[in-house]
Amino acid sequence: MIKVKNISAGYLKKQVLKNVTLNIEKNNFFGIIGKNGTGKSTLLKVIAKLLKPYSGDVLINFENINLFSKKTFAQKVSFLPQYVDTSCGLSVKDFVMFGRYPYMNIFRIPVKEDYIVVNKAIDFLKISHIANRKINELSDGERQIVLIAQVLAQETETILFDEPTSHLDIGKQNAVLEILRELNIKFNKTIILSLHDLNLAGEFCDTIALMENGNIYDCGAPKEVLSAKNIEKIYNVKVVVSENPISKKVVVFPL
Repeated sequence: MIKVKNISAGYLKKQVLKNVTLNIEKNNFFGIIGKNGTGKSTLLKVIAKLLKPYSGDVLINFENINLFSKKTFAQKVSFLPQYVDTSCGLSVKDFVMFGRYPYMNIFRIPVKEDYIVVNKAIDFLKISHIANRKINELSDGERQIVLIAQVLAQETETILFDEPTSHLDIGKQNAVLEILRELNIKFNKTIILSLHDLNLAGEFCDTIALMENGNIYDCGAPKEVLSAKNIEKIYNVKVVVSENPISKKVVVFPL
């Protein structure tokens, strides 16, 4: 379980998060939505221990994350930001190996166990056919799968993703989220991600937190949070909210 307790945070003199409180259950597929600039990425960075809040605490299984060393925390929580520099020219297999750094000694020399875990991640994501290709030569969709392989190789119980489907076409967006859902179900990973697309949030998430101006406006099941009233209030657009006849999930149609 992850508890976000009364978190206020920001950058320099600009406050972004204002007294945010959330409870995220273990093995949940938890989505964070809201307009651009409302604090989604900032909240993820605080949970990922990349941004120190002005006040408040983040607890993992009732332990404050500030009590964990950098290495120990990296064995518990992994984070994939919106942008990762992939211009290095490394092979896919070598790039995925970066996920094993929290388990290596100071010399960063992989051992047998590291190669086993990396190969399992590559096999699970069905990218063995590109394992020896350079990551900077891949398509956007292929590159995103490789990045997921890297965080999977980190073997954390909780994985944070900041808009993992941005810049992907609709087919690849669904493919990426299907992979994350499989990690959630088959490997009991707690998935916490920010999303721009409300329909993707409604289709894949167990729980959704809707943010407005650095606060949690609403939080709950998709059918509760993705109401026409909430969407009109936050996004200033009129919509019709319906149900996907196949998946029985929430679907949002702008008027």
